[in-house]
Amino acid sequence: MERKILYRFFEGKASLEEEEEVCDWTEASEENMQEYIKERKYFDLLLVQNKRNSTPHSSGKGYLLNNLIKYAAVVALFIICGLQAYRITKTETDQEMNTITVPTGQRVNLLLSDGTNVWLNSGTKMRYPASFTKGKREVTLDGEGYFEVTRNEKVPFEVKTKEVNLKVLGTKFNFRNYPDDAEVTVNLLEGKVALHNEIRPMQELYLVPNERMVLDKLTGKMTKSHVKAENASVWINDELFFDEELLEDIAKKLMRSYDVEIEVADSLKNKRFYGSFKIMGNTIDEVLQTIASTNRMKYRHEDEKYILY
Repeated sequence: MERKILYRFFEGKASLEEEEEVCDWTEASEENMQEYIKERKYFDLLLVQNKRNSTPHSSGKGYLLNNLIKYAAVVALFIICGLQAYRITKTETDQEMNTITVPTGQRVNLLLSDGTNVWLNSGTKMRYPASFTKGKREVTLDGEGYFEVTRNEKVPFEVKTKEVNLKVLGTKFNFRNYPDDAEVTVNLLEGKVALHNEIRPMQELYLVPNERMVLDKLTGKMTKSHVKAENASVWINDELFFDEELLEDIAKKLMRSYDVEIEVADSLKNKRFYGSFKIMGNTIDEVLQTIASTNRMKYRHEDEKYILY
């Protein structure tokens, strides 16, 4: 793929034919996708450097905002390929289904057929119908999603995962359940949700605004607590927030956000940390240095991976 075509694509100046060429190329192989991501990162670094050189006296906030806009544009451009890259399948009822997988370091925003707004985080996979049938609104999720569900009193909206199923009429919530996470978490911002435990039998658990449910995947125990739920969805604005989370799960968040390899010592996996960081403007080393400043862990970088001990 010619670099000049890719750069026109990143800038939003590519023709329709060039957009299709880039999409077809990225879908052709994993190698091509990795090359695309590498070139995009290099392009973003050039944007940052050009901004620094052209406005040396600008404020940090203005600089951050301008570059976040550019990052958002790149994510939006990636959706052009994402929309064409959905895997279409047919169910027994001949219903057309879409599957979207978000690459590492990316986020995707999409609107479902009922008007529900969904943000999907890095490494997330979601399956949903092209159009919701009468009497049913259901999606399956592997990863993390922030949902603003269009209210429908007659047809509940359901999010299904292996360990927990969620049902709402209309609300705002953040649902995180990556397959390799030790815990499932649901944070409710508005409305009311019902949670069904798929690991062990128990009554449905209900959440009201500013409540969080954490499910231990090993034991099936569900715990409810009062939190500032909006913090759980700050990732849609390019932020990381840890609210007494397991270090092992924090490491997975960092790996998805920075596309790096992190290994956590067994002695640290059950330790919990609190923190808040901007992804843009903070390197992985700066984030790890801040966590290490608590004197509860150390880290080193060797053999192209970070080791927390």
